[in-house]
Amino acid sequence: MKRIMCTILMFLMIFVLFGCQNQFDNDVITVWHDKEESVIQVLEDILAEELPDVKIDFIRKESLTDTLKLVGNDANSAPDMYIFAHDKIGLFAEIGILSPITEFIDVEQLEEYVDITIEGATYKDEIYQLPFYFETLLFMYNKDRMSEEEVPKTSEELYQYMVEHTDARRYGFVEQHSNAYYSAGWIHGFGGSLLSNDGVPLLDSAETKAALAYHLKFIEYMPKGQAEYATVNTLFYEKAANSIIAGPWIVAQARENGIDLGFARMPVIDETGLPIAPYAGIQGIHVLKIAAENDERKAVITDILNVFTNPQIGIDMALNSGVAPAHSLAYEDEMITSNELVMAMRDAALDAIPMPNIPEMDIMWTTASNMLVDINLKGEDIETVVALAQKESEDLIELMK
Repeated sequence: MKRIMCTILMFLMIFVLFGCQNQFDNDVITVWHDKEESVIQVLEDILAEELPDVKIDFIRKESLTDTLKLVGNDANSAPDMYIFAHDKIGLFAEIGILSPITEFIDVEQLEEYVDITIEGATYKDEIYQLPFYFETLLFMYNKDRMSEEEVPKTSEELYQYMVEHTDARRYGFVEQHSNAYYSAGWIHGFGGSLLSNDGVPLLDSAETKAALAYHLKFIEYMPKGQAEYATVNTLFYEKAANSIIAGPWIVAQARENGIDLGFARMPVIDETGLPIAPYAGIQGIHVLKIAAENDERKAVITDILNVFTNPQIGIDMALNSGVAPAHSLAYEDEMITSNELVMAMRDAALDAIPMPNIPEMDIMWTTASNMLVDINLKGEDIETVVALAQKESEDLIELMK
């Protein structure tokens, strides 16, 4: 009996030791992500070719950002790296879980990337992401309903087109006008912003209020009381709307529905001379600080990231998924330059603005969207609503701090 008990205790001790083992003691590099399989396959293929001896495990993770908040400094639970959009960089930098990407990549290499991708990856003068690709909203139209000559170059041309082509059966133009991500482009077109670079809400600025007031006349010619994703996109899919501002993620469905898609630069606001300038999201890879503190792992991560600077990665992702490569040299490839969707996004990058990556923006997505609903869908007074939204934003940001 004593021998049996000793054996059991020995196995329990081994179990506890292995259960508490620091995951960074093994030789597998772990990467969390929330991406489609075609994107990850590109990375796996190039690593298999360039670093065949490196063991890397790509793990799809739901609620990735929430989980990183909890375990980002825990060597037993955190990944080595993660792939996600750039907009959480400020939050993760502030809570101390990120390493600047320039600890692994020479900054000169990053000069070969599209400007907005490095801008979005930068927080407080440090670059925290190696970008793979970016996405932004596009002006798209059904070529069977809107001719190339009819494509509006200015906001007033767009408005006139809506007046002339909206009736009981069809809309000239639709968009998700009461969602902050979509409406921000109009505010930028008036020189405004939802948030300053140092985290001060700007909902009650003269520019924001002018944009909101001007935008109302366009909303009059869109579906009454509705602006949600499914309704707006379905109208376009079913050829009940001639044009739309939407993301590249609707392209596949639109084409499956037999729509001959056209792409155009965003209309310029007549009053300001500035284009509608939507947000852009930059997708890339980030390194956890706790992984970089291990010299052996840091060396392997450095090798991996340097492989990931290959422009071919962006080319393959673009051809597989219709995204825009972050690396400028990708646009020298003929298959990229002949891809209408990818080049439309590359052109859009000239006007697009990276989503703010500062922590305060988490507050603004909610307060700004609520403000838009009150004004655009409920018809409430602009001055009253923006004042309340500004105060709520300030209070919540102060509470967050």
